[in-house]
Amino acid sequence: MSMLATSCDGRRARSVAKKVLLGTAAVVLLSFAFWPVSGGSPDDADMVAVHFSATGETLLAGTKAGEIFLLNVDDGSVQGYWQRRRSWFDRRPAPFNSIALGPRGDFAVYAGQTLTTISFERAKPAPEINVPPLAFGGVAVSRDGKRISAVSSAERLLVWNLEEGSAAGDFGQADAGVYGASVFSPDGKRIASAGHTVRMLDAQTGAEVWSRPRDSYASLCIAFSPDGKVLATGGQDASIRIWKAETGDELAILRGHPSYVDGLAFSPDGKEMASWGRDGQLFLWDLATSAGTRVDLGITEGGAEFSPDGRWIASGEARKTVGWWDAKTGKKVRELSIATETVK
Repeated sequence: MSMLATSCDGRRARSVAKKVLLGTAAVVLLSFAFWPVSGGSPDDADMVAVHFSATGETLLAGTKAGEIFLLNVDDGSVQGYWQRRRSWFDRRPAPFNSIALGPRGDFAVYAGQTLTTISFERAKPAPEINVPPLAFGGVAVSRDGKRISAVSSAERLLVWNLEEGSAAGDFGQADAGVYGASVFSPDGKRIASAGHTVRMLDAQTGAEVWSRPRDSYASLCIAFSPDGKVLATGGQDASIRIWKAETGDELAILRGHPSYVDGLAFSPDGKEMASWGRDGQLFLWDLATSAGTRVDLGITEGGAEFSPDGRWIASGEARKTVGWWDAKTGKKVRELSIATETVK
């Protein structure tokens, strides 16, 4: 009798111990899933990228941490929000290498630890694309919204035609990897990529039109003029180089940034250019002369974009704020703050 009681007590004790062990494991797993991971920085909230929609009614803005906002330009209200988690255990936003906005403002593309399309319209899903398991940067959307390009960590330029299916076309080497850039020409017939080599390609076939190898410095950003006749690149050597889009001939070199040039945008009339360097300087260039004259607009956190009507220049600032500058006077005229939900 005592042996039976001892046996039953032993089984009961083991059962209780098993339940305690399983409960403890569940608590530990839930703690990993929901407990905040340390390591954040105060500048994680800085806006480092901005992109206007073609109508100028909305603006895509992204923080250093990886939060992405779609903003109403008139009142600064948040029209859409998205973030990618770093992992199942780390619930912080995953930083991006670049982001892009569709011309209508209905979808965006995140390029970081993967490539993801984002829908900002509930009734309309984001474009579907098949993406290889690679990191990406240098993302761009064509002006008609029908194609997406991005540069992979395998140093390939991939292009998705959204009307022909979700598979990507391989348009050849992009030798700066995720630190490179790509851009579609205004008419959609060409695509250019920036890296240690600047390449101009046929946007339909991927055939190379011309290529220009750089020195040991890579080009980090790239932009077409509105008429498609001129291409501009900004590089690690702190210069902005102007190229003839048809032939690849170098037309001019603009100097003034003391650090990497990481953002470029032409004005809608093609007569001016905004540029941003990693030291934080935002410049406005008058392209009437080959040497280019510039106005220092101030220190910002990232990005340089003209509004579609050419009146404003936008750039990201600290604490989830976007600044506006008057393109004629060069004076700062507006601040849009997501953190405080104010427009000044």
